[in-house]
Amino acid sequence: MQVFNTKSGNKEELITIEPGTVKAYICGPTVYDYCHVGHARTYINFDVFRRYLEALGYSFVHVQNFTDIDDKITQRASAQGELPRKVADFFIGEYFKDMDKLNVKRATVYTRVSEFVPKIAEATARLLEEGFAYRSGRAIYFDVQKVGGFGELVSEIEDMVTDKIETGIKKGPFDFTLWMEGKNGEETWDTPMGRGRPGWHIQCVVMSTDSLGPEFDVHWGGIDLIYPHHECEAAISKALFGKPFVRYWIHNNFVLMNGDKMSKSSGQPVYIRNVLKRFSGSVLRTFLLSRHYREKIEYSDDGLESAEKSLQMLKSGAKIAMRNRGTRQMSAYVKDYADMFFGSLDDDLSTGEALAIAERLAWEMTKERNKDFTGAWRIFEAVEGILGIRL
Repeated sequence: MQVFNTKSGNKEELITIEPGTVKAYICGPTVYDYCHVGHARTYINFDVFRRYLEALGYSFVHVQNFTDIDDKITQRASAQGELPRKVADFFIGEYFKDMDKLNVKRATVYTRVSEFVPKIAEATARLLEEGFAYRSGRAIYFDVQKVGGFGELVSEIEDMVTDKIETGIKKGPFDFTLWMEGKNGEETWDTPMGRGRPGWHIQCVVMSTDSLGPEFDVHWGGIDLIYPHHECEAAISKALFGKPFVRYWIHNNFVLMNGDKMSKSSGQPVYIRNVLKRFSGSVLRTFLLSRHYREKIEYSDDGLESAEKSLQMLKSGAKIAMRNRGTRQMSAYVKDYADMFFGSLDDDLSTGEALAIAERLAWEMTKERNKDFTGAWRIFEAVEGILGIRL
């Protein structure tokens, strides 16, 4: 299988560290609100990636975090008169409800930042001791120049700086927070470094390597996480372990709403639960898989209605194909379709192409009576089992 590695900027053959096993980490949501369609795209595409590799015979170890320490959680808790932990617990529960309706498989391990604070503090103290971090003001910062600067995932980093040097606070514009003293109303923890809470970037390094080891195969996330989050993760890991952190960095593109990125911060998120009031989880899944994960996709009712028609066609083909389910033989005509279908998935998980191939086969099965469709059930079984679209 070929995958596009953000690290190299090219498609590469997927070769795992341990033959037959994929160790993967995906960044989970910050749990202060419901999940939107942009989240759905990330987790559905990663789910297909996992399902396909499992179908190929790989053992798949999947770790995902929940960011349950964040200013936005604190703000929502304060507005609701609740404890931050109660707000986080509620939205973690709502996340699982949404993902179950979208047929997203559960991770092998789920981690919560709040449960890893002692280990995060320990890693921060080690970075301080070894000179990769420094105290300044009310925080501890990572010194990016101590690891030779950035460049793991982006090359022209200077153009991406949004943070100005704070005189007397940070040594350099790329330096970022590892640990900070808490503000009023925030959850804080007592540690040998003082009372405080962890910064964002070090969280995922500690949580991923705790389960997967200091080097693992795949790190997945949205394209907006390339910089600064994933670039910072790579720098921290380099300082802590002195070796490459991740073999394959894989990033999916945005879901757009009226041409702009769909996100909570943009003020125009479309919540998964609201979409599912009008369309099934399989319709939304079909819609989001209709484009390659590295392409942008524009959210619209028209797009969902088109996906619903595609799903109906797939169901019609599957119904015909299942009459001969269990037949191990596959006609030459169907084998051509199977080669194209699985070849698309081998080519950097080209789900849109695979769906179009399966839909074309389904259309032919409903229109053509003089062709041999023996074994077609295996393709529709793959649509359900690998693409995760319930037929």
